[in-house]
Amino acid sequence: MYWLQILLYGAYTYLALGLIFGLWFVFKGAEQIDENMHGASRATRLLLLPASIALWVVLLNKWLKQKKHGS
Repeated sequence: MYWLQILLYGAYTYLALGLIFGLWFVFKGAEQIDENMHGASRATRLLLLPASIALWVVLLNKWLKQKKHGS
């Protein structure tokens, strides 16, 4: 039962960090990765929020690589 609690707390932590990153990403960071996001409405950005929360590690990695290469 103890391992299940660890797994559950790990999932909660992942989702909490994903929510923080996702909110930042959809309103600020997406424009840095994708030029087509300039001028996108708030509704469009909120549609991206669930995927940003779930895939925050991938998006953070992509953003860091883009920032490192300066493109």
